[in-house]
Amino acid sequence: MEALGEHLRTTRTKLGLTPAVVAARLRIRVSFVDAMEREDWRTLGAPVYVRGFLRNYAKLLGLDPEPLVELLPENQSVIVQPADPSQALDAVAGYSHRGVRASRWYPWVLGALTVIAAVLVANVAIGVFGMLFLSGKNVATSPNVQAPSASSIETNSSNTLQASAAAQNENGVDLRLQLTEPSWLSITVDGKRVVYETLPAGTVRAFHGAHEITLRAGNAGGVVANFDGKDLGKLGTAGQVQDRVFAAKTPSDQLTGAHE
Repeated sequence: MEALGEHLRTTRTKLGLTPAVVAARLRIRVSFVDAMEREDWRTLGAPVYVRGFLRNYAKLLGLDPEPLVELLPENQSVIVQPADPSQALDAVAGYSHRGVRASRWYPWVLGALTVIAAVLVANVAIGVFGMLFLSGKNVATSPNVQAPSASSIETNSSNTLQASAAAQNENGVDLRLQLTEPSWLSITVDGKRVVYETLPAGTVRAFHGAHEITLRAGNAGGVVANFDGKDLGKLGTAGQVQDRVFAAKTPSDQLTGAHE
């Protein structure tokens, strides 16, 4: 039986494809295509990425990927993380440049959301105390006018908070991710990338955006998603590279139907 790497090379040649064309279609480096055809699995990184690259390459060539995956070395110790971890990250993400490091915007985004929430609460408090002040002044100048009761003030405050929360939910998008396996993630919230790194199993992250959240997962089978309170389950299969866009719903008074 023809060797795994030689089988990939022979099939590619019969289809008239060059390594550069394959790399462009899979959005990986040409060196990774060459590594698979030479069975140099060390260059591809961890076993989960090796299986993902091999499956995607086999599907591109019109081959059944599972028998080929079974031909991988049983001794997984021969497949190790490359000396430069950024190579594996760049390959899965489809980037060709070097030296990209994970963004650290997430704490700043969380801090900004906290400040916005504090401002909303402060506005509600100012409104309530303003009502109390004006009501007390009217009672002092007009004996026949009664000050608003405590229950009416609480009702007004509750209605204001509910309206603010409803407006925020209607105009925003919430995404919660839970990792059951290690996976590389690239997440962008409203045009700003907040995550670009490999996260371990057991990681739980929540994101909120005003307009949309885009996600790319290097191991979609290890990522469980919840979008706006709705469980989506796993985003794909083990080793699969998956792209998703989660967009906020358009208010009903602007369009006849909402869309995501």
